[in-house]
This record gives sequence, structure tokens and C-alpha cells, in this order.
Amino acid sequence: MPTSHLDPLRKEIEQLPITPPPAPWQLKARFTVAGLLEVGFDRDSELLLIASSSGRSVIDCRSGERVARDRTDNLGSDRHLETRGIGPLQERIIRMAGINGGGLPVATADGWMIEDITLVWPAQHLLLVEPGSWLHGARYHRPAVFHKLAVELEVRAFGFSYSGLSLVIASGGEVVVFGRC
Repeated sequence: MPTSHLDPLRKEIEQLPITPPPAPWQLKARFTVAGLLEVGFDRDSELLLIASSSGRSVIDCRSGERVARDRTDNLGSDRHLETRGIGPLQERIIRMAGINGGGLPVATADGWMIEDITLVWPAQHLLLVEPGSWLHGARYHRPAVFHKLAVELEVRAFGFSYSGLSLVIASGGEVVVFGRC
């Protein structure tokens, strides 16, 4: 197999241990969610809507608490990957990301970025890249600084809230939320 200039990066990602994100990030919530379908952030708050085969929930990502729950059969988004919220999001239309597609923001205004790297299918390495870094090469002659947050087989969504203050990893059966002030 021919060598590539990306081989050292692949090896570094593979050997890097899974760790929590660095300060100022903190674990806010970890929920087991059977039949997770999709998630979506409100554009104007840190509220996260979760849709699963058993209903929908709203999580306040600042506190990590569930603030609303329903068990209706209106589970997921429409063909535009949007759905009406519940509880404090009842009057809002939320863009969703998950099993049917869509996506969450992959960078923050102050330079944090995420990368979803598949080294050997189906394992997806979920990385948080620090401001001023770039995973695929040194920016401004600095080495890339990144953290492996997880290795998942069924990523539904991975990304930031619109403010960049929350970060979610939604896999086949779990939602993990990190936040910062």
C-alpha cells in the first residue's frame, strides 16, 4: 500500500486516547436514548430537541436538565429536516440532524472546530480541534491541537449549538452534551 502524507495524522488519531474536552468545556449531560433518531438546537438558546422512537425531549444544555418530554407519535422531522418543538420550544421550528441527514454547525465564531474522521469503517473518530489549529496541517506554523472525544459506530449528529457554547454527540443510543460559559 502506498504511503500518504496523511499517514502520520492517521496514526496519531488512532493512538490518541479518548478524553473529555479541555477547559473551558465541561460535561453537562449524558442520556441513554433508545432508538435515537435526530437532534436539533434552537437558534436563539442552548435548548436541544431530541427525537427518538419513544418520543421527544428538550434538554437545557446550560444546566444539562431535561425541561420537556412528550411521547407522541410525531417523532421526527419532515422532508425539510425541520420539526415543531415541544415545551419551551413549542412555537419554534427546529432544524434537525440525524438518521435522515442534516447537520449541526461544525465550527464556532471563536475558532473551535469538530472533525468526524473514519480511519477504518465503520468506526468514526470524533475530534475537537482547538482554536488556531487545523487538523490537516499546521496553521500559522503551529502544530494541530485536537482531542479525541469518542469513537462511535452509529453517529446520528455531532456539532455545536448556533452560539457555539454547547457541543453534542448523538449516537445510536446516547446523547452527550458539553458546554462552556
